[in-house]
Amino acid sequence: MSNHNVLAGKRLKRLAILVPALISVLVIAACGGSGTPTTPTGVQNAAYISNSYTGNLQIVDTQNDTTAYTPETTNSAGQVVAGSPVTIAISTTVTFMVESPNKNTTLAYDPDTEALWIVDNSTAVTTGDLPLIGPASMAIFSPDSTTVYAPIPSAPVSGSRNGLVQVWNVAAGTNTANYTVAAANSVAISPSGQYLLVFSNNSDSLTLIDTTASPISYVSIPGFARPINAFFSTDSNTAYVLNCGPECNSSGPASVAQLNIPSQTIEATVPVGGASVGLLSGTTLYVAGSPVPSGPTSNFDAVDIATMTRLTANSVLISDGFHTSMALAQNQKLYIGASSCSNTTAGCLSVVNVSNNTADAALPPRGAITSLLAISGRDVVYAVEGGYLRIYDTDTDTPQQTQINFTGALYGIVQTD
Repeated sequence: MSNHNVLAGKRLKRLAILVPALISVLVIAACGGSGTPTTPTGVQNAAYISNSYTGNLQIVDTQNDTTAYTPETTNSAGQVVAGSPVTIAISTTVTFMVESPNKNTTLAYDPDTEALWIVDNSTAVTTGDLPLIGPASMAIFSPDSTTVYAPIPSAPVSGSRNGLVQVWNVAAGTNTANYTVAAANSVAISPSGQYLLVFSNNSDSLTLIDTTASPISYVSIPGFARPINAFFSTDSNTAYVLNCGPECNSSGPASVAQLNIPSQTIEATVPVGGASVGLLSGTTLYVAGSPVPSGPTSNFDAVDIATMTRLTANSVLISDGFHTSMALAQNQKLYIGASSCSNTTAGCLSVVNVSNNTADAALPPRGAITSLLAISGRDVVYAVEGGYLRIYDTDTDTPQQTQINFTGALYGIVQTD
């Protein structure tokens, strides 16, 4: 099943990212990989999990919930020293990651140096870094996996307001262009790679960039309500834009807007209960967000983009918070994560059964959700929750018996093969 983590869409001025304090735990389950190693790390079905404390990427096999260990050794006193989990060394710290569409490359962001480190997935080593000119909260690859776009809202621009999108050729490690868009905070790209939508902090407009034009063309399109992300039709001619609305300080309502790219016009709008995050599955766009003023619950809705109609007559109530990630398991359970929430009687993770659009019982408070990954072929979702990896059985919405615990504070997760 498809999954779409949208940490990209957060508003930095609203959302204080929670980097959990150091978590020291013992590895209590899944002591080693299985089968014949097929990667340099000795892990099959590998996923990387960023560790913001160690600056490494932890590696797990998502089909059997194991991690590879280095061999145990014996010290000079004759004591047996247990092996440690095999990791990929990145930097002093690392937060979000972005995977290339062809799965050959992972970029891992180091907020200390404000750089995207390049990991070759075939060798599991870093091959260099892309130094950004300011802090970033997301980046995306072009559909052909050659180019990366990184919005930098605070980037200085001579004679203009701060903000631009840095464009990098990953193989060459060169900054090939900079698109100047004030307060650029997040981006979405069309399947063709031609159209880049740029969303800016505190703006009710978006910027449409034709990346194939010479010179590059920019069009500012008004009429939105704090647009935060978008999903494209397969022909790249239509974008379905999430309007975050009041939750992101707009006077306009939260909604899904249908944008005709060639005519640069909004053709239809569907109001929803909140829209800080979304996931597109077929012709159904799942969205979630919080009302203003905020309360003990937030809202989930489903929109049929083929007819631009809402499939939820009334918004489905989920746990509160600023929602930034979604993952759809194969049993039609949609996991929705909030990167901040009250985390008192209910936690930052919500579950909706999208076969009938009903919410499962609230889950207990366990901390902020910074990443979610639905595991292919299994009724399992990996969640980075409160700095821990927690493996959920999506049939019961409870942590399964086998868990993998790492020393540190975890942040993001991507599947690499």
